[in-house]
Amino acid sequence: MDIAVITYAGLPQMNPLDAPLVPALQALGLEARPVIWDDPTVDWSRVRAAVVRNAWDSHLRREEFVAWADRVGSVTRLFNPADVLRWNTHKGYLKTLEARGLPLTPTVWVPPGGTLDVAATARERGWDAVVLKPAVAAGGLKVFIVRREQWDDASVKVAELAKEGDVMVQPYLRAFETEGERSYIFFNGVFSHAVRRPPTLTTAPRGFAEPHGFTPDNAAEARLAHEVMEASGGARLLYARVDVATDNEGRTRLQEVEVTEPCLFLPMDAGAAERMARAVVARL
Repeated sequence: MDIAVITYAGLPQMNPLDAPLVPALQALGLEARPVIWDDPTVDWSRVRAAVVRNAWDSHLRREEFVAWADRVGSVTRLFNPADVLRWNTHKGYLKTLEARGLPLTPTVWVPPGGTLDVAATARERGWDAVVLKPAVAAGGLKVFIVRREQWDDASVKVAELAKEGDVMVQPYLRAFETEGERSYIFFNGVFSHAVRRPPTLTTAPRGFAEPHGFTPDNAAEARLAHEVMEASGGARLLYARVDVATDNEGRTRLQEVEVTEPCLFLPMDAGAAERMARAVVARL
């Protein structure tokens, strides 16, 4: 096989927003198909390259997943590389990017086994609502939005989450209710396309229920996305998705840089699947 496009047992044929990569690779003359990452029958040494795409249980089995990546990366080309996957599967990577001057949403980090007086922290920082989430998570799992009247509950929830690992406490950004997030997608360090990811709350405006492609028109925001891309590895990364949102003061803030298994919304730009396929070919 030329290209193993990596997915997990829950999506053996891949997410429809990522699946177009397979026929795009085939159209370039490559033998490509979805492969479940923990399938014990796969001989990875007989695969020219493995491209991680829908390994959407990796956050539930992080140590197993990064150990798999180390093994596979030792016998074939793995994209993104194993060290990148280890770095990106714990949100502590955001500390590194913030230290480089990139504007991260303000975050209080609670270590494993730690506690936090959420009420005192929120009063000190002027936060009306907070978001609690584990540093190893995906898909909104164990993410909680807590309002002022629930501060005591929030402190209890932080302690519960900290029993399992590092916890992030951030201000809740009201823009999530009106404009959602913007995702900037790159292949081999080159910008490919952008997608607006709308609010998921019931307060979302009518007609704004589905992600959709857009042409970036905010030069400062686009420049930030490129800066994040370079700080995260640049052209070393086969694929990357930089997620940004507007904070409560109207400034653009980095939310996450996804270089493990992000949805890349390939059908939302006419040339995206072919661009990604050609980016893979350039690595072979």
